[in-house]
Amino acid sequence: MLKIKLKSCTEKQTPLESSLMKERKVIDISVPIREDMVIYPGDVEFSRSPICTIDRSGCNMTKLILGTHTGTHIDAPLHFLKDGESIDEIPLDVFIGMAQVIEIERDEIGAEEIEKKIISGTRRIIFKTKNSHLWEVNKFSKKYVHLTEDGARFLIEKRIKLVGIDYISIERFGTPTFSVHKMLFSNKIPILEGLNLKDVKPGIYLLIALPLKLERLDGSPVRAVLVEEQS
Repeated sequence: MLKIKLKSCTEKQTPLESSLMKERKVIDISVPIREDMVIYPGDVEFSRSPICTIDRSGCNMTKLILGTHTGTHIDAPLHFLKDGESIDEIPLDVFIGMAQVIEIERDEIGAEEIEKKIISGTRRIIFKTKNSHLWEVNKFSKKYVHLTEDGARFLIEKRIKLVGIDYISIERFGTPTFSVHKMLFSNKIPILEGLNLKDVKPGIYLLIALPLKLERLDGSPVRAVLVEEQS
């Protein structure tokens, strides 16, 4: 967790500059990318190996092997739709903006649970569930909280721009159709997966989760943060 304070170099502050002067708390909601990290079954395991070392070449350079859905990542529509948007085609403003963190106590995220807690005008939703405690166990769990079809339908009706969740997938494990992914992607809603929200309180935050500019690919790892304005 990092606290930042932005300063204006002008003598007289405008309202915007005054706002920028306020102290903000930056909360890292990404999971570390490392060997032996939790991955979705069948995904590539992360590995690294030196290309150059300071002793041998005067500098350090490292070769990485990882997937587009390693760790904290964005799923683009191309992940499940043949003609869906690739990660580099999604407008960047989707990944930067105000987001509501909603805490869900149940094992499924349905329309009823979302409707009780969503704030009018919300365009980005992040679900905090008991999944965040699964990161404490260095083993993939098939029993994680997931979004249901009626929950996805509700998000579509509310014109949500992005949805996030605190585990590797938003969909129930073992589903043969991947209907939740396809419903969201058919409505151009990218999915932010692999978040760790254990220390995050429900509320409104500034979300920043920028993917790499990978041409015509189905997703990308991201460094995701929430920014909270201090009162």
